[in-house]
Amino acid sequence: MLTLIRSHKTSKWVSGIMLAGLTLSLPISCFTLTTATQKTAALPPRPIKKIVATKPAIAKTKPAETTLAADFENKNIKTISENVQAKQPAPEINLNAQTGIDTYLLARVIHAEARGEPLEGQVAVGAVLLNRLHDARFPKTLSQIIFKRGEFCTVRDGQIWMTPNQQAIKAAQLAVSGWDPTNGAVYFYNPGKTTSRWIWSRPVVQKIGRHYFAV
Repeated sequence: MLTLIRSHKTSKWVSGIMLAGLTLSLPISCFTLTTATQKTAALPPRPIKKIVATKPAIAKTKPAETTLAADFENKNIKTISENVQAKQPAPEINLNAQTGIDTYLLARVIHAEARGEPLEGQVAVGAVLLNRLHDARFPKTLSQIIFKRGEFCTVRDGQIWMTPNQQAIKAAQLAVSGWDPTNGAVYFYNPGKTTSRWIWSRPVVQKIGRHYFAV
């Protein structure tokens, strides 16, 4: 009986100690949690990095440059018409059997440069172009002479692609056959329209219609 009483007192004493420990630990845990929360709230917010999407660099390639003269030499009619500012009909190829000269192309230039001029004046314009074929200062083919950059304003503005009339075609045929009213001129100009000072320095050998012909 005495043993049972002692055991009961011991159990109550142990339970009291455990209850006291639990009561003390609860405020400590709350204090720890509150302190941690305050520290977290006191920390400054971290900056957010903005991710900017960048487009991949695309290498720009320059298209290969082509000249109208080279295109015409290769009979690449599609490329010729695309290089002219306004879409124009494809040129006809009409090579002279004896000379190999394209009389229709020559007629185009005559019509563009000298329409309204007398027949002799139109033949003279065609003769100037043919005379250049025998002059080392100029390209070796008719198409290269005509389409040389900056040579004729009627090529730049597209007038060369106008359909030549019958007189221009006849003048081209006469020039190809050997008629040269200029006696060997390699330049022609209209003094009322030209803006080139250099052309005035060339010796004039003939005047037909509104054009001067020089060497």
